Amino acid sequence: MDEHPMQISRAVRGFRPGARGRKALAAGFLIAAAVGLAPERWWWAAAEVARWTGRHWPTVTLAVAAAVLLAAGRGHGPRTALGRRPRLPAVPLVVHVALVMAVTAAVAVGVGVLLWHVLGGPATLPERLDALKVVLTVVGGIGAVVALTVAYRRQRLNEADAHRETSKVLLDRYTKAAELLGAPAASVRIAGAYAFAALANDAPEARQGCIDVLCAYLRQPYVAEPGQERQVRLTVIRLVRDNLHLPDDDPRTWRGHDFDFSGAVFDGGDFAGATFGGEGRVDFAHATITGTLSFESATFAGGTVSFAHARFTGGGLAFAGARFRGGEVDLRHVDPEHPPTLSGLPPAGTRGLLLPPT
Repeated sequence: MDEHPMQISRAVRGFRPGARGRKALAAGFLIAAAVGLAPERWWWAAAEVARWTGRHWPTVTLAVAAAVLLAAGRGHGPRTALGRRPRLPAVPLVVHVALVMAVTAAVAVGVGVLLWHVLGGPATLPERLDALKVVLTVVGGIGAVVALTVAYRRQRLNEADAHRETSKVLLDRYTKAAELLGAPAASVRIAGAYAFAALANDAPEARQGCIDVLCAYLRQPYVAEPGQERQVRLTVIRLVRDNLHLPDDDPRTWRGHDFDFSGAVFDGGDFAGATFGGEGRVDFAHATITGTLSFESATFAGGTVSFAHARFTGGGLAFAGARFRGGEVDLRHVDPEHPPTLSGLPPAGTRGLLLPPT
């Protein structure tokens, strides 16, 4: 088997985040150690920063707001096969609000005390009234922070609910498509192939998984002969081709994805006009090709189409009108006892077409 269960499992479960908490704690210890070496200098530096902040408080406020927005934007959950899973709040709402209020109050008090020592306390009644206004403003700011915290948590919960519903719909569609593709009747299996293609087009985050299922269907044991099963397989190939026709700016395009046809049996197939681009790899390793695979008018704009150890037992490849614009078709390592019949080859020396040794 060529699947990798551990990789599939990780794709479903997500990936462990980095040890950010330990890094933050280590950074805090390093800062505390640096301050402890020369507290007088750090106090002077803090005073200078406080004076500069007082002179440029609008700029500082905008910078802090931008930093908060950036930090909030990075709080994504782990990436899974169905996209990023929103991370739910790890602490209860009451604890979260209490922590935010405590941190905000501590920062406000700390800044106030620092400014008091640097600029001096208010001496006259108007100055004291101004200081009281500042205190009331800080209190109002703490209330605003609490309101923002509650709204933020509500948004995260709503995102998690929406992601859960989307995942449920996708999994239901995936399960139904798998049932159709495994049905005894060929007509139902064709419907399953179309269902997987439609799911791949509707859900880019699940697209590679749907492609893998369709490729796995072609890798099943198969005796090349006319019949309904052949029509099912040709339908799968046609769906791959049609979605490779879509341009790069179309969100439904399958270009740049991997197609694993290794070990499959092909008694014909039409990839005419398809564009193979991006970093995707199309693998025909150890495939048995008994009919003609048509790449006529195809464009190889990126990635590699590999035929390593492929066996051509009466089959061949057609390249009439094919264009090579950065991609490769590697035929150097085909089975030497069963070489392909090649037709419509581009001029000798075409970059990107690697022919078997003669």
